[in-house]
Amino acid sequence: MRRDSRLLVATFVVGAGCSAGDAPPALSTDAPADPGPPTFARDVAPILYRNCIGCHSDGGAGPFALVDYDDVRDHGSQIVEVTQTRIMPPWLPVAGYGRFLGERHLTDGEIATFAAWVDAGRLAGDPADLPALPAGIAGGKDGWRLGPPDIVLELDAPYTLSAAGADVHRNFVMRVPAAADGWIAAVELQPGDAKVVLHAVMRVDRTREAARRDAADPDVGFSGMDFAGALMPDGRLVAWARGRAPDPPQPARAFRLTEGSDIVLQVLLRPSGKPEVIRPRIGLHLSSRPASRRALALELSSVAIDLAPGAKNVVVEDRYEVPMDVYVIGVYPHANYLGRQLESWADLPDGVKKWLVKIDTWNFDWQEQYRLAEPIRLPAGSVVHMRHTYDNSADNPRNPSRPPRHVRYGPNPTDEMAELILEIEPVDPRNLVALDRELMNAWIERQMRGHRARLEVDPKDVSAHTTIAALEARRGRGREAIAGYRRALELAPQRVDLRVDLAIALIGEQDFDEARAVLAVALSRDGGDARAHFTLGNLLRKQREYAAAIRHLVRSTELDPENSEAWNNLAITYEQHGRAAEAEAAIARALEVAPKRVLFQENRARMLAAQGRDADALAAYRNLLDDEPNSVAALRGLAMVLLREQTGEANALRAIDLVERAAKLTEGRDPTVLEVLGIAYASAGKRDAALRTVARALELAKAGPDAALIERIETQLDGLRADR
Repeated sequence: MRRDSRLLVATFVVGAGCSAGDAPPALSTDAPADPGPPTFARDVAPILYRNCIGCHSDGGAGPFALVDYDDVRDHGSQIVEVTQTRIMPPWLPVAGYGRFLGERHLTDGEIATFAAWVDAGRLAGDPADLPALPAGIAGGKDGWRLGPPDIVLELDAPYTLSAAGADVHRNFVMRVPAAADGWIAAVELQPGDAKVVLHAVMRVDRTREAARRDAADPDVGFSGMDFAGALMPDGRLVAWARGRAPDPPQPARAFRLTEGSDIVLQVLLRPSGKPEVIRPRIGLHLSSRPASRRALALELSSVAIDLAPGAKNVVVEDRYEVPMDVYVIGVYPHANYLGRQLESWADLPDGVKKWLVKIDTWNFDWQEQYRLAEPIRLPAGSVVHMRHTYDNSADNPRNPSRPPRHVRYGPNPTDEMAELILEIEPVDPRNLVALDRELMNAWIERQMRGHRARLEVDPKDVSAHTTIAALEARRGRGREAIAGYRRALELAPQRVDLRVDLAIALIGEQDFDEARAVLAVALSRDGGDARAHFTLGNLLRKQREYAAAIRHLVRSTELDPENSEAWNNLAITYEQHGRAAEAEAAIARALEVAPKRVLFQENRARMLAAQGRDADALAAYRNLLDDEPNSVAALRGLAMVLLREQTGEANALRAIDLVERAAKLTEGRDPTVLEVLGIAYASAGKRDAALRTVARALELAKAGPDAALIERIETQLDGLRADR
């Protein structure tokens, strides 16, 4: 290594100090003293600490530690053998087909160093030459490699893995506490003993579906490879793999967690021969500022997997043309046990082929996400490719079936999958919403294909029917969603949750009477279903049957007192029923359960203003804007209170400033914001601006269904014209 350094210095001096035809300046012929044979401290430890210690340390996946000199000396010959055959360290991507952080490639020179050290007698060397241990390693299995987290989440109760059996995919659900509401700069996962945990992936669920699945399972968490609808947090890949260091804090690429949502940690477990207690922990490092770079998940996948026994070299592909310039930040290829070669690249519009990842020998046990050393820019029109090759023969040493059996696409470990997830960022952050819409539509189409393929194999797969119906609802096809839920209910008429899902779809299509009938059947079968009471209460509120709505919403809060949405909706229903004191108590309870929910804070401030408690409302709106300066409802509400309670041009101008900010945030498309802006302009004597603004508000309001809003704005516009 030192000879290489001298060569680089010499080359630099020649290039910098000589012009064409000049003789190079004389170089010193005094060579440094020969450092002698390699030692553990100077030569071996740095290689081990960079590439091996993540697994070969206390609590790691390796069968022994390689931290101290004595550990390494005793395993010297074994280290030489497994490195020369390149069995260790395990690293799947092929060198030269993408550059990643934390690569565990050994150079030929590093492998030779191990052999030379053993041949020279395994010398310890000078302790002063030892590099520092990587953070967290010295602390053993409880050490945090990123340092102590700001917040640590842990399961209320541990999960016990059986001593024997097949691999287990277990999903553990942890509620996001109020303290974690905000921007997260880094996550460190501690999913459990690395000798039984193969990998873990974290996602976030804002629908409570994961919590319902958890509650329905008699054990801790719930099983399966699906995430119950949980998504990557703001498009960020958050995962754990054996030997991989966690990503360091990146405030610019932070993601947002919302109090009351659920973190879903999916962990792949392999029985060890004895019962193992698993109690994952998640360390959250808070960010002091919002993200300046936002991410999205681009998922490629295929359901065209049909592997006959003995089939080799079966290729499955997918592609996606990016609609705008993007950066690729991370790559996560996935297959199950029969995958052999996993490849991804992008064909750029100028004909250049840009490799993203290439794995020639897939190993399900060592899969992980790969963070690119430098983001790769893909211009609009670039086509991203996924190409997976499978081997379902007896020659595949990782084939779990002996003899091989027929394998098709499916969500279980015994099925096969073909996925590639890219963490991407739009080059222009302003394109995030448009790109998200494009990616979501593409994702829904892929999911639909996958679940339809499941139905081709098993037409009575209730889960597939239910998921297809939910996806139809998500893309706004309510009638198709209703038909899907009906088919699922024909197969599983005892499922109360499906009846509630059907009722929600019916409400979305304004079929209120039928929705009530469906919910009545659901409650006749299970009068203690909190979600059914909640849904019926919301429906009755829409139909202005406030007393009945209150009864069902109250019952929902009794059955599920931690459902902050139920408390919030109960508060709104009390308010609409003219019961202000009860409304205030209910919204206060919603904020006890979810103190950082902006919507609940907005509703509380609005209720105070509606009661004429302007001083309290002003304080509530100002406190909200301190924490959430872009709250449109708070900007609008504060302006309304200022215009009503305080006089003078200065206050009118202050109100204009507030509502103009709200109009900018809503791109001038919210008629209620423009309504208040018109009032503010009029209060400041800007009559022409007021007329133009209120006329635009009326135009927007007429495109919607709110007759009361249209009437109110028409009255305001008539008044302005008469005053003029």
